[in-house]
Amino acid sequence: MALEIDNRTARWLWLHSTGLGNAPVGKLNLLQLVKDLGFVQLDTIRNVTRAQHHILWSRNQNYREPMLNNLLGKQRKVFEHYTHDASVIPVEFYPMWQRQFSRMKEKIDRLNYYPNMPDEKGRQTIKARIAKEGPLSTHAFDTKVVGTKKMWSRPPHKMALDYMWYCGELATSHRENFKKFYDLSERVIPDEYREVEYDDEHQIDWLCKAALERLSFGTVGDVQRFWDATTSDEVRQWAGSAGESLVEVKVGQTDKSWGEVFAVGDIEQR
Repeated sequence: MALEIDNRTARWLWLHSTGLGNAPVGKLNLLQLVKDLGFVQLDTIRNVTRAQHHILWSRNQNYREPMLNNLLGKQRKVFEHYTHDASVIPVEFYPMWQRQFSRMKEKIDRLNYYPNMPDEKGRQTIKARIAKEGPLSTHAFDTKVVGTKKMWSRPPHKMALDYMWYCGELATSHRENFKKFYDLSERVIPDEYREVEYDDEHQIDWLCKAALERLSFGTVGDVQRFWDATTSDEVRQWAGSAGESLVEVKVGQTDKSWGEVFAVGDIEQR
């Protein structure tokens, strides 16, 4: 018989799992906080403050805004890439992110997402400038938008920079007033993480386990959407072969029904 978790307990467990169950005080270990969350989504929009700062401050009010860029640009303890959106991710997780670079490249190529992007030779010219001059932002280049300019239009050089960033050829070196500076990945990501290789099965296993560890319980879709670096079929296959490390759980819904999910093996101790 599946373990049953009532709605009140499930909500408390969710808050605890996301770092919102305790008072936001005490000594701050920013890197550990990001690790505990898995990643922190970045937001370009700022009314009061950007989302990433709100996320971190709401969990520890000793956090200050410059700390995150310092963790990225000076300490190299996190890197930027794409989960369900642009995010900062602990650099220790970089070896498990190789499949995401490949997935993003395949998706962009298949959808012809950047039709006016420079060809391979043009992209290598951009990389050569970065290699010679150091980290550059999009403002260091002056190609123009082709055709009618629309709100979402991007000049060819910006498409090339972003394409190489999605593919893992370039990485975010640092930000200045949130402006992204691109550099060669080998000059940003420490060798101890960049040179490690795991097969696809190992990466999927790690991504699924790491997602569920941070969710405590969830559906196949919940686990898939956490990183958005796997497919639902891959998560479903992983769950089917996980054995005793997963348990079946029923979670109480607000309408008094029960939802069937799976949970970490130590769910009862949480």
